[in-house]
Amino acid sequence: MLRTRDITKRFGMTLALDRVDFDAQPGEIHALVGENGAGKTTLMNIIAGRLQPDSGEILLDGAAMRAGSAVGALAAGIAAVNQSPMLFERFTWEENLALGSFDTDGFDLLAVATRAREFAGKLGFVLPPASSTIERCSVAERVRLELLRALSFNPRVLILDEPTGMLAPGGLSPFLELLRRLRGESRIILLVTHKLAEVMTVADRITVLRQGRIVARTTPAETSEAALARLMIGELAPAPAAPKSPPLAGETALSIENLSLERDSGRALDAISLVLRRGEIAGVAGVDGNGQSELVEALASPRRAASGTVTVAGSAGAPHAIAVIPEDRDLDGLVLDMPLWENLLLAAPIRDRLAPQGWLDRARARGLCRSLLYRFHIRAPGIDALAAALSGGNRQRLEVARAVESSPRVIVAHNVCRGLDIAGAAAVHRVLIDFAAAGGAVLLVSSDLDELLELCGRLFVMSGGRLREIESADRDPVRLGILMAGKWE
Repeated sequence: MLRTRDITKRFGMTLALDRVDFDAQPGEIHALVGENGAGKTTLMNIIAGRLQPDSGEILLDGAAMRAGSAVGALAAGIAAVNQSPMLFERFTWEENLALGSFDTDGFDLLAVATRAREFAGKLGFVLPPASSTIERCSVAERVRLELLRALSFNPRVLILDEPTGMLAPGGLSPFLELLRRLRGESRIILLVTHKLAEVMTVADRITVLRQGRIVARTTPAETSEAALARLMIGELAPAPAAPKSPPLAGETALSIENLSLERDSGRALDAISLVLRRGEIAGVAGVDGNGQSELVEALASPRRAASGTVTVAGSAGAPHAIAVIPEDRDLDGLVLDMPLWENLLLAAPIRDRLAPQGWLDRARARGLCRSLLYRFHIRAPGIDALAAALSGGNRQRLEVARAVESSPRVIVAHNVCRGLDIAGAAAVHRVLIDFAAAGGAVLLVSSDLDELLELCGRLFVMSGGRLREIESADRDPVRLGILMAGKWE
């Protein structure tokens, strides 16, 4: 049995965990749920040895473990897959796996790749092309590599933090079946997730954290999704109504014509054309790795390798007209070792407004940050806290706040609700709806079909770098899943 006793952890003035007692048994999938900032990831990082608790102890089979030692935890059989993959960006995926248990005496990368592909085949995973660096891999590919590396250690305890956030619709059932197989091998599976439907489907036991304390221990048979949501965050506000009919007669906000991009592995973008109008939320669905990331990057800044035109509000290359919310907040969205108020200044429109003559008004910048933390319900120790001190969900809210405060004409949001709790996702949806209602335009690129169907008036599917608009008759999750798999008629 794995057990924690009286685990307490503070970050400055923030009490992240308050005397937490938690246990998990062999042969079970134990789900840990709670709102953003509830302390779930902190507890998992303490169990994995990545964080040192202020007090308390961790026991495995009744024996106390050395707290704060990732090496010790791994030696004891505890492996973890973080929500934000922990890989070396400039190394190839083979080199990253060689640094784990795939290593060979001669550091033979060909042998590492062969072993990895055999192992991945048993798990139903597809690995990136040979010698691909991590920085060229999608977020979903990185998560799969992390999981592959963790399982290669043959762990007794496997910690998974939001593992299904990047899965395509057809990939969820096989992944949940994989968890059941691992459970059948008498492993302990700790599943951290905000997706309550998955919890109800696969978990044996459920522990609910709220503001650093355990508020409930239950099972799927004893509870419901609605009851879990109330335990996590209290009563939910009514979901905002999204505009279902696009304003086709409205003014053009974004025009993309024949956008193409070649890469070594083939054509990443194949003559993409799209018109987005003011007041509209349009969605792009697709299995990860089919050109969505390249499309977002091309809209974020012109790429020399890309051909075609991007016109914003009738003017090609309009400065700061597009605000992008990238899918990888830690790598592309924020500088984790900078304070929150300085991270806001990474947006050029905000920086220009606060330093019109080249001299930064620090008081105004700090005041703006305080205001945004309040308006967007970002839980943080203060404006001088480093971005790394925030939970994943609160980092995401900071990105959204910065994008809206930039006063763009178009917001391009890529998997904007990944890792957000129910209330956090609803709040982001409300922000996007209000932005569109005020005359802005939103291009929502997401792997979450429910989110796309709820918010978007028009819907597109990307496959193999091509874009196709979906007819109303095809707005069905099953049909969309088929189209996302590239089976176009």
